[in-house]
Amino acid sequence: MISIAMPTYESFGRGTEFLEFQFQKFRDQTYKDFEVVISDHSKDNNIENLCKKYDSILNINYARNEENRGNFTDNTNRAMKRCKGDVIKILFQDDFLWDEYSLEKINEAFDENTNWLVTSCEHTHDGVNFHRRHDPRYSEDIYTGNNTIGNPSVLSIRRNKDMLFFDARMLWTVDVDYYKRLYDKFGAPTILNDITVVIRLWDKQLTHLIPPQMKQREVALSIEKHGKN
Repeated sequence: MISIAMPTYESFGRGTEFLEFQFQKFRDQTYKDFEVVISDHSKDNNIENLCKKYDSILNINYARNEENRGNFTDNTNRAMKRCKGDVIKILFQDDFLWDEYSLEKINEAFDENTNWLVTSCEHTHDGVNFHRRHDPRYSEDIYTGNNTIGNPSVLSIRRNKDMLFFDARMLWTVDVDYYKRLYDKFGAPTILNDITVVIRLWDKQLTHLIPPQMKQREVALSIEKHGKN
């Protein structure tokens, strides 16, 4: 089974819009053995009510999370810890699966020798028009901010006792730090050069909300963690 780990919140009034778009994609998947695991930082009940609406259609594992509200990294970890599947697919609230074959492709590519898998992605501003395909590759200096893999929504990992979680101290470099730690523990990722996910670009995307000074501090922290200048 694949567990789709999703951290959610109000998302500046667009939370249910984004999530319902996701649910429509989930409903159409050719691969059916999956659960949707939601850790919700919302202060209102809108996302919870949407999950109840789709509960008879999708296998939704919903929980309200009032701890460390605003820290999406910690919220992602909490979703991952509640997953039951053999494979955990990370998927952020504003991103979405590319087509009805996305989970099937991930499942087929995730063989017994794979501990982490990354796939190609597209980008969109409106959910309709797509541009800037990205094919992932691992880079030795990825931890310095040279993100050659991409947004964590391209990532799936094996769930077991040895699995790693994101560093909750980080927001900006959380992905590149995680990829470096995955590489150090498990070796290079399995790369699937098929598009399985779309990254949504919009004005309240996290990358636009983090101050430059914080970005600089996090890059320095990542470099310090991995022992190089």
